[in-house]
Amino acid sequence: MTAEERHSALIEAMVADGTLVDPALVEAFRAVPRHRFIPETGALTAHGTALDATGNHELWLSAVYADDAIVTRMDEAEPPGGREELFGEDLPVARRYRAPQPRRAQRHRPASSSTAPTVLARMLELAGLRRGRRVLEIGTGTGWNTALLSHRVGSRSVISVEIDEHLARAAVQTLRAEGYEPAVHTADGYEGFAPESPYDRIITACGVRRLPPSWLEQLEPDGRVVFPWGLLEGAGVLARATRLDDGSMCADFHGGVGFVPLRVPGPPLPPVRDSGQQPDEYRLTQTDPVAPLMAFPSAFALSVMVPDWRVRRRWIGTGSGLWVCDRTRESWVRIYPYGTSWMVEQGGPRSIWDEFEEALEEWRGLGSPEPDRFGLSVDPDGAHRVWLDSPEGRTWRC
Repeated sequence: MTAEERHSALIEAMVADGTLVDPALVEAFRAVPRHRFIPETGALTAHGTALDATGNHELWLSAVYADDAIVTRMDEAEPPGGREELFGEDLPVARRYRAPQPRRAQRHRPASSSTAPTVLARMLELAGLRRGRRVLEIGTGTGWNTALLSHRVGSRSVISVEIDEHLARAAVQTLRAEGYEPAVHTADGYEGFAPESPYDRIITACGVRRLPPSWLEQLEPDGRVVFPWGLLEGAGVLARATRLDDGSMCADFHGGVGFVPLRVPGPPLPPVRDSGQQPDEYRLTQTDPVAPLMAFPSAFALSVMVPDWRVRRRWIGTGSGLWVCDRTRESWVRIYPYGTSWMVEQGGPRSIWDEFEEALEEWRGLGSPEPDRFGLSVDPDGAHRVWLDSPEGRTWRC
């Protein structure tokens, strides 16, 4: 199949399954082929396969029109430490709600990517776009979404910021070649872009744990922010937040999504690795303790109900387990197969596994709610609360 045929098939599939509904968005997707915005060399599939249009054009084209993200830039490598592979990190898979296959811990992390087509379509549908509405895009990336926005609302209504100067320059060149001239600025998306504010819509494919204050300040009353939200690293939900009259925000959630996190002030978090500490407590169990942390609905609920934890696969001679720790790495849990059973070890001032067990019991008592039943409120003072079913329902501070 040619690029044009693959592009047409992708759009028709998204229309047929109801992902794309807005006729003007359908027109935008048809007018802006993805392959024009993916670099011919240097990109990687979501599974880490190198893409080279000159060496293997069929593989490159197939990846471009697959419903997956394409990584276009990696961050710096972590210091070498044992047998590690690119993209070897396993986390709960949000977008399709399926458990990942075991792989080894990664050394590199994606720093920029081209969003999966259906995820991008869902985001733009949630934004409620109209011609002339002023849109701030956080993270220009390849420029594909910037072009779609420009086609939908008009280039003069689109302001896009990209923290990576190299990516911003490349995106501008591609956008101009395709006939679009939005305002693209090299700037830190965490700060929004005050000189062009206020905005009717703010859209980002970068995941956030907390909405930056600048985004709320630069948004019109009744304006919307569409963004991936999650407390799990790299896995969360699509959120649509509306600014209310009192300056607060209320967001509903719309299905799982993987994401590259927004760069925020402060030092990066240290890698999550088994520190080799001796446990304060041992526990042997016949019930699989890994499953609740790998299945997205339960893992999402645990991320809301149990504060401040991170998880990675752990590999030992008996098989694949997990390492869980808090952000300080002082409290931790080590899980691994032990014969026909599972061993759970924990240490530190917090008993994280006990907190997990209590939260899972509560979640099941609430009917094992899917992530779509949760939502997010941001108070005028910046306090974030996750709620179940309504802002007046059961809530958790985050």
